[in-house]
Amino acid sequence: MTVFRGFVCAVLLAAVVGLNGCGGKDEKKEQSMLEQLTEAGKAMEKTAQQMEKTADQKPVPPVSFKVLLTFLPATVDGLKAGEPEGESQTMGEWNFSRANIEFTGDGGKRASIEVFDYAHIGVLYAPYQLLFNMKFSRESTKGYEKSVKLADFPAFEKWELAGANNEITVLVGDRFIVVVKTDGLGEGSARKIAESMDLKKLATQTAA
Repeated sequence: MTVFRGFVCAVLLAAVVGLNGCGGKDEKKEQSMLEQLTEAGKAMEKTAQQMEKTADQKPVPPVSFKVLLTFLPATVDGLKAGEPEGESQTMGEWNFSRANIEFTGDGGKRASIEVFDYAHIGVLYAPYQLLFNMKFSRESTKGYEKSVKLADFPAFEKWELAGANNEITVLVGDRFIVVVKTDGLGEGSARKIAESMDLKKLATQTAA
């Protein structure tokens, strides 16, 4: 766990430096950085505590990718659906599964949806837990990124004005990771697609 805490610290510091690396220093900026470091420290501690609680939890058999495929949207307005894909993977004693589909349209319009079941392999959730625990929010002339809720599940949403890129990542039932990305479909398009999925039913899934 000490190694994990050190890793998280490094990630947090890199993130904060990246957020504040542009422009000259001033009192307001230094205060903002201090506030971000404080919040990041709280998020790190909370994430570390969550990891400690799950350290002794044994991974469970993953839900079949065939089941995950049924939770992917069949259509996205105005786009052509690609072939849904799914797979199961094994890494030593770890087993997990994923399913995904991509939709494409004219003018570079695109949407991709992925559903992961990491089957309670604690270390694989660490980056997401940290992301949600930070309760981060930033908005600028270029867009925004912020912690949000979607169907009562923790989520993180991004919007980039250049390219009209939208993304939302959702932790469903403390187990499943749903990632929706869109290009050229407008602000809120990723959230709309995620909201169309039956996430509450997904949260109840277990391996047969």
